[in-house]
Amino acid sequence: MTSHPSRPLRARSLSEKRQRRADILRAAEDLWAATSYADLSMNQVASAARLAKGTLYLYFDTKEELFLALVDAHLDAWIDRAAALLEERRPRTPAQVADVLLEAGQEATALRRLLVLFGTVLERRVRPQLLQEFRQRLGRRLEGLLALMPLERELAQRALSHLYALSVGWQHLSEQPDIWAAASAVPLPATGGQDALDRPQDRLGLNAEEYRLAVRAVFERLTRVPQPV
Repeated sequence: MTSHPSRPLRARSLSEKRQRRADILRAAEDLWAATSYADLSMNQVASAARLAKGTLYLYFDTKEELFLALVDAHLDAWIDRAAALLEERRPRTPAQVADVLLEAGQEATALRRLLVLFGTVLERRVRPQLLQEFRQRLGRRLEGLLALMPLERELAQRALSHLYALSVGWQHLSEQPDIWAAASAVPLPATGGQDALDRPQDRLGLNAEEYRLAVRAVFERLTRVPQPV
């Protein structure tokens, strides 16, 4: 008997299970690009991954757990890129470290979006045990990154904490409407000159440069703040 194409046979080998899990994550991320998190359903993910809904639940119990796995995967990718660049570039100054970490995150818009989602939704809804396991695993991975940074351990930890806060804040800002244009009673011209900067894509470009400058400034400032004796 031929199986229905939307209901593949259950994966049996470890490699098949890993591939199936990767397919689910990819389907969820693709859907999230066009659908808000609130409107995205596990039924949609199962359909996009060509799985029966019951098969999807063999891998993830909830939508929150599925997206936490996406956060984990994207963080792994960023840490791998950052570690490789730190080993290759051997930065010596805080500003150089900031530049390396920023370069590692140049294509990490999806990660920044996921970190916003993590702080606003996932952290409150994921099972405590799973959340703890996620944090412990992330902590172990970050230990390797800290060891490659030419800063004292405490300063390196604080620098990464500030990088996280700035990344989430700038991503959240870039997703918001232009409050200045919205507050203006005078309609802005559609094209030309300074008004071109009010287009969303151009605001994002400016935010990216401001974000880079802010990260570099924070990294440099941290090394100049006197530490308590």
